[in-house]
Amino acid sequence: MASGWGITGNKGRCYDFWTDFSECMSSCREPKDCALLREDYLECLHHAKEV
Repeated sequence: MASGWGITGNKGRCYDFWTDFSECMSSCREPKDCALLREDYLECLHHAKEV
């Protein structure tokens, strides 16, 4: 995940969500401050909210 390269050789579909979440975790005071970004990233990975 850290490289950003997907299986087709392009940027992975969730890489932008990962970078946003990672940057937030690097600069936040408490992990709960990044809960919404974490939720977006996990939704991108697993499509749990998809109907």
